[in-house]
Amino acid sequence: MPQSNWKGMISFGLVSIPISLINSENTEEKVSFHQIDKRNNARIKYQRINAETGREVEWENIGKGYAYSKDIILPVEEDELKRVAGENSRTIAIEGFVKKENIELIQIHKTYYLIPDKKGEKGYVILREALKKAGVFGIAKVIISTKEYLGAVGCYKNALVLYLLRYQENIRPLSDFDMPSEDLKKYKVNSKEINTALLLIKSMLEKWKPNQYKDEFQEYVHQWAQNKMKHKAPVIMVQRGESVKPMSKKVDFIDLLKKSMQQHKKEKTHVHHYAKKKTHSGKRVSVH
Repeated sequence: MPQSNWKGMISFGLVSIPISLINSENTEEKVSFHQIDKRNNARIKYQRINAETGREVEWENIGKGYAYSKDIILPVEEDELKRVAGENSRTIAIEGFVKKENIELIQIHKTYYLIPDKKGEKGYVILREALKKAGVFGIAKVIISTKEYLGAVGCYKNALVLYLLRYQENIRPLSDFDMPSEDLKKYKVNSKEINTALLLIKSMLEKWKPNQYKDEFQEYVHQWAQNKMKHKAPVIMVQRGESVKPMSKKVDFIDLLKKSMQQHKKEKTHVHHYAKKKTHSGKRVSVH
């Protein structure tokens, strides 16, 4: 099991449950690139230079500093920050509850699993089941590293999850952008065009199967690297759909939407026929 560097309590009312925070994102298979010197492909290294002496600083001498002003930096010890935060440094204290529909996806910044300590499993289950039945998120604040986050505690299957939320002032307001208004007449949009778009959506409606979606670019990069090592031809990602072309001023959207539905039906028929053919041949097939 992944190790946690954050252990503390989640509390609601007088109930406290010992838990650990584990990042829900699996980063082991991520594609990573490094900066290199083009002349000999050597890695680029960065030095930690003292701005006053010009000399390199060893890791054991690296500390944190708080920028009090432009010219004043206050050295900060880890224990000092813990004393400033007090009990808050290791507590997710639920301050209230809101209906699930009140949280917008744009607010979610990051997700953590909340893993219960053996001694806290009963309280964990009680909170989980209560949140499920009420259909709510518990709103709390949590300090991770040296930053305080707004969080929403919710359920994912049989786990409690902490969603880190962006503060409202950190979300760019739509008023900053010139978005189309809701006045349909202004854009000469009629109900027939919207209804045709709805028909296209219904024809493409499918059951959500997250496992069928893979990071294709990552897979192609791994394949490219293997081919490069074996001096094979490079792989190219399969083009998704037709290349994008700029629209002319006069566009028959209804005609485009109807053609889209016909194209989607052909693609579904082709995939179904391919899967059936492969299955009958006695081979296992995975269709994405």
